Amino acid sequence: MSRRPAELRDWSQRYRPQGNLWRNAWRIWIAFSTPVFAALYLLTIPQNRWVPFLLAHVILMVAFAAVAGRLHKAGVLLAKDGIREREYLGPLVFTPASDIASVIVVKLRDPYSDRFSRQYFVVDHAGRTVLRLRGQLWHPADLAQIVGFYEVPVHYLDEELSWRQLRRQYGRNLDRWERHPVLTAGFLIVVFLAIVTPILLATMAGIE
Repeated sequence: MSRRPAELRDWSQRYRPQGNLWRNAWRIWIAFSTPVFAALYLLTIPQNRWVPFLLAHVILMVAFAAVAGRLHKAGVLLAKDGIREREYLGPLVFTPASDIASVIVVKLRDPYSDRFSRQYFVVDHAGRTVLRLRGQLWHPADLAQIVGFYEVPVHYLDEELSWRQLRRQYGRNLDRWERHPVLTAGFLIVVFLAIVTPILLATMAGIE
């Protein structure tokens, strides 16, 4: 039975995803960009053609720093009047407390191991997701506090679901890129090629 929003706490609390996500993003960027640009500098410095690559390196570094900064600032603020969520690359989204109906907790099976992660869906009275939390990105203690912050029913599903089952049963609660994995993969490939192709062409031109 759903409880009234009037039974909410009088104080607010801010939660952030695990800090290692931000650090890992920088590690991946450094591991990827350093050998690529080091090779470009080795090829172009003797020919005095290194300046465009340095500019490209700086521009990409600034762009990545901006994206990583948004990742670092992402988080959720829970208050008596509602939820304020700042997504990784999205705007600040506010959900009134009166729209919060329940929480659904689903076990998602890892296809490459025997482990599973919990996926948390805070939904409104029509069953639409107003807040999505992926268990692997948050501290367990924070998730427990977030789930219990509002006095609404919490439904724990015992069955472990695969990604296919999750899309079939809770498709409307997922993000668009999760509902259409093939299109998402295609988009990422296009983005990757758009970044790598100019670098390869510039490298070939610098070698000639």
